[in-house]
Amino acid sequence: MASSIVPGNIDGTFPKAGQDNSSQGFRDNFSAINTNFTEAKTEIEALQTDKANLNAASDFTDNIISRAELKDTSQTVFAHGTTGGVIELNHENGHYHTITTNASITLSFTNWPLSGKAGRILLQISFANTAHTLTTPTAVLHADTISGESSNVITADATGIRLYEFITPDAGTTVLMSQLGKIYD
Repeated sequence: MASSIVPGNIDGTFPKAGQDNSSQGFRDNFSAINTNFTEAKTEIEALQTDKANLNAASDFTDNIISRAELKDTSQTVFAHGTTGGVIELNHENGHYHTITTNASITLSFTNWPLSGKAGRILLQISFANTAHTLTTPTAVLHADTISGESSNVITADATGIRLYEFITPDAGTTVLMSQLGKIYD
């Protein structure tokens, strides 16, 4: 947005010292100053209304940022800690979740992006015991690369870390799962 403030409309040399100055020059300067202040007020209010905030007041929901170049960025890690039972992977908590098992785990998912937008969660799970299984919801479609998988239940063949990726294009109606890697203890 180009500014409508025109500082050149103000005669900075008026009034001239030691001269009889016309009152019209005063009126012209005051009018130009008033116009510039009015424009400045309008522009400042627009900036205050439309600016990006560093607090909850900025909501970029449903806005597309295009042609952006990002450098040296990171993703939030959500650590579930050492746990078992039903574990909710909340997309709003971040894209990378970590779990260390102390029992079998059953996953659920919440807060995926709206249908037509891809949502992605990476899950790093450290199986502390081969008796601990990972059960996924029926909406999860497992890729052929997932080791130890049978009917949405994954049984680790050894203790250690597995990395799984979950992607949905339809708000969680269908979730595609693949195994990205495994590291044995």
